[in-house]
Amino acid sequence: MLLLENISKTFNPGTPNENQVFNGLSLKVDDGDFITVIGSNGAGKSTLLNAIAGVFPIDGGKIYLDGSDITGLPEYKRAAFIGRVFQDPMLGTSPSMTIEENLSLAFSRAENISLRWGLNAEKRKLFSKYLSTIPLGLENRLSTKVKLLSGGQRQALTLIMATMKKPRLLLLDEHTASLDPKTAMLVNELTEEIIEKEGITTIMVTHNLEHAIKMGNRLIMMHKGRIVLDIRGEEKTSITIPRLLNKFEQLQGEKFAEDRVMLA
Repeated sequence: MLLLENISKTFNPGTPNENQVFNGLSLKVDDGDFITVIGSNGAGKSTLLNAIAGVFPIDGGKIYLDGSDITGLPEYKRAAFIGRVFQDPMLGTSPSMTIEENLSLAFSRAENISLRWGLNAEKRKLFSKYLSTIPLGLENRLSTKVKLLSGGQRQALTLIMATMKKPRLLLLDEHTASLDPKTAMLVNELTEEIIEKEGITTIMVTHNLEHAIKMGNRLIMMHKGRIVLDIRGEEKTSITIPRLLNKFEQLQGEKFAEDRVMLA
C-alpha cells in the first residue's frame, strides 16, 4: 500500500555542507504492516518519515500510496490521510487551545469545518470516549488548555488525535523517546492497542532496540541512508538484541555504534 521507488535526497547540494541522505532507496510496505525502524544517528530514519509525509520534496524517485502517485503532493494535503506523532510532545498539538478544541481540529482535518460548528455535545461525548481508553483522566479535562498537560499526557493526546479518523498510514518518530520509562511503556501499550484494533499501517522510528524487536511484525535497520536489514515473520519473533547486532556486524563489517541505542 506504500511504495518508495528509487528515491534520492541531498541537503544543501553544491555547498560545503552537502549531505546526501538517500541515493536510490526503495521500500515496499504491505497493507497492515507495523514496521519498526532502527539505525544509528544520521542513518536517514527521520528523513525517511519526512519524505513520506511530504515535509520536503525528494530529488528523484517516486512515492506511491494505495497505487496513487503522491510524490508531488504537499504536506498539508497528505495530512488528510497520513497521521504523525513526533518525538517532541510540544509538537502535534496547539498549546493555547483546549483538549477538546485540539481533538475537534483532528477530527475534522479532512473537512472544511470551523471550531464553532465542530464542537457540540455529541462530539464532546465522543472525545471523552476516546480519552477514557487511556488511564490519565483526560476525559474529565476537555476544557483544559493543552499547555498545562504533562509530556506523557500530551503525547497520548497527540496519538489519539493522529489515529481517531483512522489514517491510511501512521508515522511515529521516536514518539516515546522524551518520556520517562513508565509513561513510555503506557504510550507504547496504547500505540499497540490502537494499531491492532484499527488495523493501521504503521512505520515507527525508535532508538530502543527492545521496543523495535517487541513491537510490530517487521523490523528494518538503516545505515548510512540504506536499508541493511529487513526482518519479518518467524525471524522477527525469535530475534534477540545480541543476534540483531551480530547480524548487522556480519553484513556491514563494523559494530553498530549508537550511544542512545546502547543506553536504552
